[in-house]
Amino acid sequence: MNISRIGGLVAGMLMLGAGTASAQEPITISPEKVEKICSQRVPRVEAKVKALTDRINGTAETLGSKKWIEQKAADARKNGNTARADVLDARLKLRDAQLAKLAKSAERVGKFKTEHCGSK
Repeated sequence: MNISRIGGLVAGMLMLGAGTASAQEPITISPEKVEKICSQRVPRVEAKVKALTDRINGTAETLGSKKWIEQKAADARKNGNTARADVLDARLKLRDAQLAKLAKSAERVGKFKTEHCGSK
């Protein structure tokens, strides 16, 4: 291994170590920044989470929904394309994981909203 690569690796490790140490310190933001987050960012994130959740839980006609993927997988199996059906089944499992992530995101945004934005 080349010395410059080792030096770059060590420098990268040091930077990662410094990043984790500073991440443990509490973050303070100005009241103006909090107001901007509460008035602009929070509603936008809430809308995106709701839209994605609605899409994933949509009907068989909703492109990308769980029911749509199930229908496509069933069609692929019926046509003898098991490889395509397996890919769609894997995508279906990912949708469940995405729903869990979206629920956590909604919870975190809700917590921030109650703690910092008041009862808006």
